[in-house]
Amino acid sequence: MIEYEDLRAEIDRYLMEWFKYRKSLVFLTVDKIIATQRNSRVDLYLRIRKVESRFPPDCLIIARLGFNKEWVGHGTHFIRFLTGIALKYGFNYIGIECANLKSSTFAKKLGFYCIDGENFTIAITKLISYFSME
Repeated sequence: MIEYEDLRAEIDRYLMEWFKYRKSLVFLTVDKIIATQRNSRVDLYLRIRKVESRFPPDCLIIARLGFNKEWVGHGTHFIRFLTGIALKYGFNYIGIECANLKSSTFAKKLGFYCIDGENFTIAITKLISYFSME
């Protein structure tokens, strides 16, 4: 569980730096879910899954990700950051759960593939390749 607390802390530091927050926003639930407190700039709900489900094993699953300003690069920047974190903590995949039209378009742009019509996933190695090509 300490590993998950370290993961939570890194995401919290990232959000504090990127969005200029002064206080901690991110917490870890007993179900291994990383979430942000309600605020005006970012909404994050991240599931940590080590076992196979609809998603492959060792997957960080984005259940909810929203920013008050859209189409300015926050999502791509966060996925790039999350790719490095996933690699550091031994995750092999990132997933997007229950994607709506906007998030499925975003997922496809980054190379995620659709699992079942509404859920997307991608191997960390493919994201690393995507970001090295930019």
